[in-house]
Amino acid sequence: MMSSLVTGRASLRTLAALSVLLGPAAGARAQPPPATTTLTIPYLANDSKPQDLDFAAAQCQRSANGREMTCHLRQVFVTPASHDPTACVITTNGYDLTFAGLSATRWVHRTAPDGACGFVETTTLEDGGTTRWTMTIARAATRDLARAECRAASTAPPEVYSWKNVQRPLQCRTLQPGAIER
Repeated sequence: MMSSLVTGRASLRTLAALSVLLGPAAGARAQPPPATTTLTIPYLANDSKPQDLDFAAAQCQRSANGREMTCHLRQVFVTPASHDPTACVITTNGYDLTFAGLSATRWVHRTAPDGACGFVETTTLEDGGTTRWTMTIARAATRDLARAECRAASTAPPEVYSWKNVQRPLQCRTLQPGAIER
């Protein structure tokens, strides 16, 4: 069998026998990577500012190995209109973050240090089961802590969004569009 391969005269039967011996890896196509899992974080309300109409939600893709999760987050803000005290303006904002899995229920995203103070923003997502998610956003300075503005960011409390208290009273009778991000 080997001599016919060496001389370039391999028969179909010889090639078939060889592929059986070598197994599927011999002529198989590369297998696609394992599928990701889609995860929805349906609603989060700003617990740090319960008087604000500030909400968020996310659609996430969790990697097959569970070590990484990329989320498209959406925020909705409803604020009083400056021209009419009975009107509110609705504004949306969308952004993507990639989180590293710290455990099966805890994910973290950290930005690179930025600016003179070396500000780092850390966003943590915690899964409390089903729709009970909490998102915590903390900002800290990593350098020049002698400057007041750098120290102030490091001592500010984190902003917390959670599944609790998602119903809020409206502060207006009418609603109009503001800036709407796609």
